[in-house]
Amino acid sequence: MVDLLNLEYGFMPHDSVASLRGGQQAGVKRWLKERVYARLPGGLLALVYFVYRYVIRLGFLDGQAGTAFHVLQGFWYRYLVDAKVAEVRRYMASHPCGMVDAIEQVLGIRVEAQRLSSDAD
Repeated sequence: MVDLLNLEYGFMPHDSVASLRGGQQAGVKRWLKERVYARLPGGLLALVYFVYRYVIRLGFLDGQAGTAFHVLQGFWYRYLVDAKVAEVRRYMASHPCGMVDAIEQVLGIRVEAQRLSSDAD
């Protein structure tokens, strides 16, 4: 959740696609997350990820237990993340606070955001 919000609002430093070049698996996954996954509207993220895991990666071959796993991990969990991200955004819209404060209030997660040099002046 925090990583998706950070990609949009940039309140913490993170590894960018530029620093993960070379075709390594981590670089490809980061590129997909930053350039495709994070830009899809909430709710659709969960559906796309579930279809990827269950259909494209042949998760349906895992039987009944596999179906339960892919629904819970690939759809329900991702949908919950999308819902929490939307909740943080709604909180920010109705309360005069920054992203870091909204995350702490809504999610109960303390984020140690580094201040940018221009903010410190």
